[in-house]
Amino acid sequence: MKTVRLGELLTGHDIIDTAQCDKAIARAQHTKTRLGDVLVAEGMLGFRTLYETIAIQHGLPFTDLLKTPPDKALLDARHIDDYLEMRCIPFQKKGVCLILATAEYSDATREWAAKYYGEDVEFVITSPLDIRKTIQAVFAGELRHESTMKLFENAPESSALSRTGAGRKIIAMAAFGLLGAALATSFWTSIIAILAACHLLYAATMLFKLVVYAAGLNRVTSYEATAPAIRDADLPVYTVLIPMYKETESMPHLLSAMHKMDYPASKLDIKLVLEEDDDDTLDAAYALKPRYQFDIIRVPPGLPRTKPKACNYALRFARGEFVTIYDADDRPDPQQLRKAVAAFRSLPDDVICLQARLNYYNVNDNLLTRLFSLEYAMLFHVLLYGMSRLSMPILLGGTSNHIYFARLKQLGEWDPFNVTEDADLGTRLAMRGFKTAMLDSITMEEAPNTLPAWLRQRSRWIKGYMQTWLVHMRRPASLYRGLQLHGFLGFQFFVALSSFSYLTAPVTWIGSALWLPDMAPMLPQWLYALGIANLGIYLTLHVATALHIASLYRKQHAKMMLAALTYPFYLVLHSVASYPALWQLVTNPYAWNKTSHGMAKTFSDFQLTDNAA
Repeated sequence: MKTVRLGELLTGHDIIDTAQCDKAIARAQHTKTRLGDVLVAEGMLGFRTLYETIAIQHGLPFTDLLKTPPDKALLDARHIDDYLEMRCIPFQKKGVCLILATAEYSDATREWAAKYYGEDVEFVITSPLDIRKTIQAVFAGELRHESTMKLFENAPESSALSRTGAGRKIIAMAAFGLLGAALATSFWTSIIAILAACHLLYAATMLFKLVVYAAGLNRVTSYEATAPAIRDADLPVYTVLIPMYKETESMPHLLSAMHKMDYPASKLDIKLVLEEDDDDTLDAAYALKPRYQFDIIRVPPGLPRTKPKACNYALRFARGEFVTIYDADDRPDPQQLRKAVAAFRSLPDDVICLQARLNYYNVNDNLLTRLFSLEYAMLFHVLLYGMSRLSMPILLGGTSNHIYFARLKQLGEWDPFNVTEDADLGTRLAMRGFKTAMLDSITMEEAPNTLPAWLRQRSRWIKGYMQTWLVHMRRPASLYRGLQLHGFLGFQFFVALSSFSYLTAPVTWIGSALWLPDMAPMLPQWLYALGIANLGIYLTLHVATALHIASLYRKQHAKMMLAALTYPFYLVLHSVASYPALWQLVTNPYAWNKTSHGMAKTFSDFQLTDNAA
């Protein structure tokens, strides 16, 4: 067998000892993985040593493409995907003979070469790392352009880069003109109508979320199933994208969390996606000497400098059947990838995405982190389940969403110009008739533990929701047809009216305090009564749901219950964050407010009681 011959070469040249070889062969047989991949993934040897030995095995020369680059005239940008899939690229011409550099010298490679280049070909062996770095160097401009502009060029109606057309600008200007005319001709009547509409929409939003919350209390949905455990041999290659920028503090913890993943190392394709000019984070990554399954992808500089653009760039080099994203501060359930594969294998074909639950390990830092934890527990343990049961699009979280690689490519990947690319992708896949299911697994993150950091993060999220609504409402009829009634209503309430409520809440609540007959005699008493009733709904609903969630925390139960009593005031902060979000949407829509990590003061496991929903 080829693997035995390779093992004999490695032991015969004293590269590894017999015990290491036997262990690696057993692991390769158990996981149905090649011996060489196991040896490198387990840290027994490096890429160069492995492929130099493979060259000896096949009686072919070994070539270091980084020291002896290929002839660029032989490479064609139209075939980048073929080069990456086959791990084979044209290297040099020797008379009429074409020399190909390959890391996969096999029957499939030889058949591919004969099909595209004829019979006059020869081979040299190189490493897959050399091929990837060569493609990055030769096709730097093409790769950068595609990661930025692919969605816009192929589906401009789905890209946040597309600006509002002249027709919509005219409609918007006409609407503002009519509003101005109404205020000028009948000021108090217009004010009454506007304030009443704000209150009614705000009340409708709260009651709608209550309905979804009630639906989410039963977490079993038609898209969930109990799947049997999958053997290591049947697990596919799984790509994990980890975009990082200025994350030197998080790097050691991140690599530790990835090493704890219960998944065969030789089937992990982990991309550490770093900006090319982020020297500190790059140095930290190289200093830790990550193994084979950690592939450091350097993203060339260019605008927009956003997480989705970086992920699009790295996606070109992905090898997995499934793809997920983890942030630098994440601590995922070690079983999460296995659970995702089991779920995908058991769910209907139209379920192409899974969203794991999220919460925070620094919940005990202060009151702000406890409130943030309550909010996430409501969202990822109840509300998203309710949205799934009611056939609404699930607005994905920025991390731990798992998706079929082929389907992600089909959807046009992420929008690099949308600062909530997760919510946008969740909407786009729902519009195409696909579904997202919740995954019974949790990822712990680091919550911002200062108010300025929280406001920066939340203003980016609110701005992204505004972007997502504006993008998908360019063609409301298409949105309605794609999402159907329940989905369309859910999109309006969760994406549009949430932002609208944050922006208008200060005006309506302050107005409620001043709408006393002796202070504003031009305003009717029923409007004041509506405001008081709305305030009562607001306080009752949010305190009740927060207390319900807080009561389920196994740890820090008393502190969480006390935090729940202040939850309505925490939501007021969303209004504070909404105004810089709106301002930035107009002045700098593609700016990414970076969330700093490595600031956590405490660490705690997150557990809810079994009857969490």
